[in-house]
Parts: sequence; structure tokens; C-alpha cells
Amino acid sequence: MDTDSAIKDASSATPDPDRAIKNLYRLQNAAPEFFEEHLDHIQKIALLFAYSQFLSDYCIRSPEVLHYALADVHKTMTIKEILPGAEIKDMSKPEMMRLLRNIRKNFMLRITLRDIMSLTGISESMTELSILADALIQLSLNCSKALIAEKFGDISDDAFAVIALGKLGAYELNYSSDVDIISVYKTEDVVSSGLLLPSGVRVNKINSHEYFSKVTELLSSLLSFQTEDGFAYRVDLRLRPNGQKGGITMSLASYLSYYESYGKTWERMALIRARPVAGEQHLGNLFIESIEPFVWKRSTDYNDIEEVKELKKKIDTISDVNDIKRGYGGIRETEFFVQTFQLLYGGERQNLRTARFEDAVRELMKEGFLISNDVNVLSGNYFFMRRLEHILQMKDDRQTYSVPVSSEELEILSRKMNFSGQREFVSELKLRRLKMRDMYNSLFGVADIQQEIKVLFDEELGDDAIRDYLSFKGFRNLDSSLKNFKTLSDEMSFRKTIRERSLLRKVIPIFLDLISKSENKDRALTALVSFVEKMGGHDSYIDLLSKRMDTIEALVNTFSLSKYLTRALLSLDNLEGIFEYPDIRMDYKSVRERLIHMLSNIPEPMNAIRECKMIEELKTGLLFIKKIIDIEGLSSNLTMLADTIFRAILDHPKAVEGFAVIGLGGFGAKELSFGSDLDLLFVAEKEEARRTGEEIIRFLSGYTKKGVAYRIDMGLRPDGSKGILANDIRGYRDYYLKHAHPWEVQALLRARPIAGDGELLRSFYFLKKQVIIQRGHEITGQDIINMRNKIIKKISREVSGYDIKHGPGGIEDMGFLVQYLQLKHAAEFPNLIIHNTFVAVKRLARSGIIDADAGQFILRSLGFMRTLETMLRLNDEDVLESGSGTMDVVIKFLDMKSKEMLVDRIENIRQGMMELSSRIYGL
Repeated sequence: MDTDSAIKDASSATPDPDRAIKNLYRLQNAAPEFFEEHLDHIQKIALLFAYSQFLSDYCIRSPEVLHYALADVHKTMTIKEILPGAEIKDMSKPEMMRLLRNIRKNFMLRITLRDIMSLTGISESMTELSILADALIQLSLNCSKALIAEKFGDISDDAFAVIALGKLGAYELNYSSDVDIISVYKTEDVVSSGLLLPSGVRVNKINSHEYFSKVTELLSSLLSFQTEDGFAYRVDLRLRPNGQKGGITMSLASYLSYYESYGKTWERMALIRARPVAGEQHLGNLFIESIEPFVWKRSTDYNDIEEVKELKKKIDTISDVNDIKRGYGGIRETEFFVQTFQLLYGGERQNLRTARFEDAVRELMKEGFLISNDVNVLSGNYFFMRRLEHILQMKDDRQTYSVPVSSEELEILSRKMNFSGQREFVSELKLRRLKMRDMYNSLFGVADIQQEIKVLFDEELGDDAIRDYLSFKGFRNLDSSLKNFKTLSDEMSFRKTIRERSLLRKVIPIFLDLISKSENKDRALTALVSFVEKMGGHDSYIDLLSKRMDTIEALVNTFSLSKYLTRALLSLDNLEGIFEYPDIRMDYKSVRERLIHMLSNIPEPMNAIRECKMIEELKTGLLFIKKIIDIEGLSSNLTMLADTIFRAILDHPKAVEGFAVIGLGGFGAKELSFGSDLDLLFVAEKEEARRTGEEIIRFLSGYTKKGVAYRIDMGLRPDGSKGILANDIRGYRDYYLKHAHPWEVQALLRARPIAGDGELLRSFYFLKKQVIIQRGHEITGQDIINMRNKIIKKISREVSGYDIKHGPGGIEDMGFLVQYLQLKHAAEFPNLIIHNTFVAVKRLARSGIIDADAGQFILRSLGFMRTLETMLRLNDEDVLESGSGTMDVVIKFLDMKSKEMLVDRIENIRQGMMELSSRIYGL
């Protein structure tokens, strides 16, 4: 193969063929013999020339250094290899600076070749860069001390050490990094010997502080001064006490005094990565040991945390999306995240006191501060960004952290990062940064996330990357969630007015952040899309939401925890009611007045009643899922709502005269839940009054575009579906006293007057008491057991999971047991004739019929199981199925740690109820 073909073939195999081919021809022209002798290495040389223009120029000027680098490319670099080969005795300052710069370039050449040939990973490459810096700092120190001694003589105690901070301290130096250092000397008030003039007079005697300040200044100058050969390292001394205003060096005692009296939290964080790199080793180690009490406090107080928060705020102000170090999700955020945990907990846990990022992350996971997924994000992001940083900087040996914006440069960078193209690379980069920003935001609460959402919706973030991010955030149905994210993106971009789009850009990110922390993320996201679409054109609603974080939180809770309430909310014609939260007041007097007005003045009262019911249910539901009211408060509110609706319907004399509504079952017991049927019984003295009952059933249970208000169940009336719809008091008295089955007498225990003719309501109430006192004792424990077994066999759905209501030891068992005791002892204790189960249990305990422990067990168990049943109803479920999404929602709502804990609680309640029932029924 001819030379031209070899050059073209080798260049085409690199990430930047144009740069490689141009530099290869330059090398061929500058050193033709060298080029011919090294044709067998042309692919390696082409790769180097593609990655680094800085090293290309150096090799073309001095091709012999490339020869040695290629020969030694498989050798691991050590500090011993660098130091012995550098003779500094009698060197001038310019000669020393030239030597330092040449050593750096020679070894940078080898480090770079090893890196781009994949002979080292990013961690090993950072270590080699750090070792090189250590060696050059030591050489600079040796030279500085020699040159200072020539002017100011020797000093009796010359213990002096250079301490590296930052990335150098952690052995994680980047390609073109500053070196952060401070210096320390041991003894104060020592004077140098000075110089002896021919006249016998000693001059230039200076104290130890002046002496070592000059050593430090010269060391810094040797490394950082720009010469025709460039510089070795930019030296940053600003991390010393008092920064640029402070002394350039200090004694050990002065450091300790400063840190004890004035040390700040940011200085503690900086010193986490402190490491002696040059000078007297014992002094360097003594410095590290001496500052331990300052860096690693045994306990963290409020001020420490506040200072860390302030540091975080400063980092948050950087918004350059192209800056991979200081921008969102970049290197600084990753380091800060880990170092915050080290700072807060390293005082108690010595294993966290490590400078290296990888070691710190591993120890944090061992201590339980991080889970494996956190570690994958942190380490993956950190080393990805550090690799990208190296590639950006090795091109021109320039301290840059910005990803290029031109398509051509971005394509080249993508290939250097081993991606097939820039779209794939940019998508991966943004995804990693989003994940890291998400973790970073978790420190001390959430920062402004609008930037994160903006990036997420950026068109350059591909579908696969968005799915990956959604998976990372805990979404399960990735295709559906991706579709929803795109819909929201369209809403933010294409709404009709600029105002709407602007408001949505404020509101949607807040929603998304809360949704990502909710239990049922996929469902909540789908609901959000429907909600945003429903608000279309109502920018006043969006504006209100942008100012009402409490309302947004309530909405997300609703979306996540309840299908039922979400459906109700999205079906409302008017959304103004949602802004009452959290100042919701259940004012049923006002509700009744509003209902009466609707019934008299609105063309479609059936729809109006249903809308009103949904609004009031939604308010109660919000109070419940926010735990402002408990299950008793919830049932009371829902029952009051139903009572109010009946009383509004019957709010005129003709409807009331000779007609009354009696509630049975859960309605009568004031134990309604969401979606409960209403068990009713009508009392009617005249035929026309009976028609009122038919009209009520049709009005409430008839289907409209708003659905039904209530499903009405008349099955508990005498003779059930075979009996007449309504009877008079005489008919009911005759039936209940002479013909009713024991279970009907039991059902009568929960009867409660609701609305209608006051005299009829009172008469039925007294009839109820009479029947129960006379016939209550007839029911036996065996009757109850037979009824329960029949219900379990015919109704319970235990095959598919836990039937909380009908299953063994469930809500029905509790209710039946309490009702049995009420009926058995009603003649002796008439105050037991009460419709509500909770109240009945308390009266049974006060009467001594059950002991206090049994009473408390029933009350706790009933409250827990009814709360659990309500959460199932709110999610359109009848049975608690293991492994279902609803179980996850229930666990979160009940503040339980695991499914096992929930199942154990259910099993314990059921077992306890079965044992209590057996004892009371006399089995």
C-alpha cells in the first residue's frame, strides 16, 4: 500500500478524519524519515492526531518524543519513573520551567495514547494525570527551595509541605485542570541564615513566614507562568484561609487556629479531598490528622446544614445548558451530592472519609444512604462526564467544559465518545444530566425544576431516552407515559395565546415534579393530560394554579390515589370549586339552599343534582386523602350529603305530607362510602304518597349525561322485591312484630329516619325500638353464623384476593357481631338501639357487655378495615389483590412500609375477629 493510501485509510478510521489526515501530512513533510520508519504505527498516530491538536503540534515539532511514547505505551506510569530522570541541580528558573513543561508534554502524550487506545479507563487515566502533577509539583518545590536558598540562605527547620485539594487531592485530575493547592510550614519565628558577603556581613535574613511564602510564590510561578513552551499547570491558591486576602502560606498552628475559630462549611467540604503531594511527608500527614476534628465533626448542627444549603443555591444559579461541569446535572452537582453526605455523616462513620469519588459512593451504599440505582446514576454520570471533559480538553489542552454547538463539531465529539451520531449522543447526555439533576434536587428539597422539564421536552431528546428517563422516575407504562409527555409538550408549545403557553410552562413542571414522587405515576400523568386539556381556553384557571401550590398538591394526590375522585373532577363543568382547598368547609345548610334553588329554577335539575353531589363528594374526598378527616368523618360527610339531597327534594308540603324516607344499611348507619347504594324504605299513608317514592327513585337513579346520583336499593323492605314499594305505619308494625325474619329485625337496627313527614318519621322510630325490644332476643349466634356463611359463599370474592367487606373476619363480621350483641341485650339496655356501629361498640363496652380490650380491638379493626375498603372503592376495586397497583396506593396511604406489613395487619384482624366471634357466639 502506498503512503497516501495508508494515510487516508488510517485517518478514515478515526473520529475526526479531516484533522487526522491534515496532521499526518504535516508530520510527513516535517519528518519524512521518521514517518517512513513508523508507518506500522500510523493508525495509532492518526488516532492521536484526530483527538489532540495540541499534541499533534508538539509531535510534529519533536517527533522523537512520539517515538518514545509509542514504545512505552503499554507501561503503567509511576511517580518514580518521572522524578529520577529530572536533574535540577544548578538549574536556572527558565531552564527549570522548560524542563517542567517538556516533562508534562512527554508524559501527557503517553497518557493520551493509553487513553484513546482504551489501554486505560477514565479512572486510571485520571490517576496517571494526578501522578504526573504530583511529580511536577515536587520538582517545582525542589527547585524553588534551591533558588530561594541561593538568595536567603538555609532555614534551620525546613519542614514544608504542599497539600493538594480538589480533583488532584482525590487522584482525579482532569486533562487540562488547575491544581488546587495550599502550603504549610511547621515552625514559626525561625530566621533563615541569609547570605555571607565577602565583608563577613550576613544579609537577606528573613523569618520563616517570609521564607516559605517566597517558596510558595516561586513554586506557583514555575508551574503556571506562560513561556514560549506554554505552562505546566495553572495553580489555584484561593482555597487557603481568607482566600486571596490571606497569607500565601501559613504555619500548622495558624491553620488550626483559623479553622477552629473562623472555618466555614465550604472549607470543610474542600478539605475532604486534601492530600499531601510534595515536601516533608510527615508534616503533610500531620496537617491531615490535625484538621480532622474540623472537617469531620462528630455532630452536625443547624448552621452547618444551612451553610450547605447556601452552597447548593450558588450552584443552582448556573444555568448554561452546554456547561458539563457547572450546568445542571453536571460534574459539580454530582460531586456536591456525594460530598454533602460525607460532610454530614463522616464524623460518625470513618469509612466515609475518603477523597475518591468512587470509594465514597461505594461506602455510602454500604451505609444505606444510597441504593444500587442511585449508585448507578451517580457513578455512571460522573465517569461519563469526566470522560467527556477529557475529550473536550485534550483537543487543545484548554480548560473548557462546553459541549460544542456546531453540528460538525458535535458529530466529531459524538464519535469520540463512541456514539454512532450526534442525536444518540446528545440524547444520552441530556438523559444522564436529567437523572443527576433529579438526585441533586433531592438534597434539602426541590429546587427550580423548570430547566429540567425544558430539557426533557427538547426535541433533541429521543423517544428511547425519554422512556429511559420515565423508567428511572418510576413510571411503568412507558409507551403511554411517553405519549402523555408529548401531549403536554404540545400543550406548552401550541396553545392559542402566548399567555396560556407561558402559564403552562410554569404550571406543568410543578405538576410533573409532584407526579414523579406520587405512588401511581402513570395514572396521575394520564389524568394531568385530561385536566390540562379540560382547562383549554381558561387561562384564568391556569393563572390561579400557578399561585396555588396547595391546590396543585391536592390535585396530584387525587390523580394518584383515586380513580373515582379523578373521574368526578374531570366530569365537572365548573372547576372553581377545586380552589377552595385547603379551606374547604362542609356547609350543608348552604348546599341544601343551593339544591332547593336548582330544583325550582334550573331546566335540567337531574343533572344539576348530580353535579352538586360530585362537587361535594370531591371536597370530602380531598379532605380524606389529605387525612384532614378520618373514616368516621368521611362517612358522616357523605351521609349528611345524601340526607341533604333527600331533604331538598322533599322541601315542600305536598311532597312531605303523608310520606317519609327511612334509611337502612350503611345509609341508615351513617356509614356511607363512595359509590355506596342507598338502602331505603318508604312510609306512605296514601296512594299518591306512594308515587312520591317512585318519583324519588327515578329522579336519583335515572341515568343522565352526568350519570346517576345514587343507586337505590329497596331490597331490605318487607318481603324484599316481592313486597309493595311503600307501606303505612300500621302495615310495617304488623309485619315486623308478627312476620319479619330474624335478619329483617337485625336490619331494622340500622334504620334511621331521613326526611319527610315528621310525624311518620317519629312513629317509625318508636316502632323500631318496640320491635327490637320485643323480638331482638330471638336471633341466635347460630343464626348469625349461618347468615355469614351464606354471604361468604355467595357474595365474597376471596378467590381473587382479600374481600375486606364480605370476607371472613371482615367488616360484615364486625357489624354482625355488634348487631347480635345489640339485639340480645336491647331489652335490658335500650340505649343499645343505635344505628351506628362505632357508637354501638362504645355503648356495649360502657354497659360491660364486652370488655374494654375487646371494644378497642373492634374499634381499631373496624376503622382500619373501613379505611382500607374506602381506598379500594376510590380506585374502583372490591377486592384487595396482592401485587396490584391499588395495593401500592393503599400501602402509601396507610403509611405502611411493605405489602407484607399490610397483609399481616389484615390477617391479624381477621384472626382476632374469628376468635372473638367464636367466644361471643358460644362456639
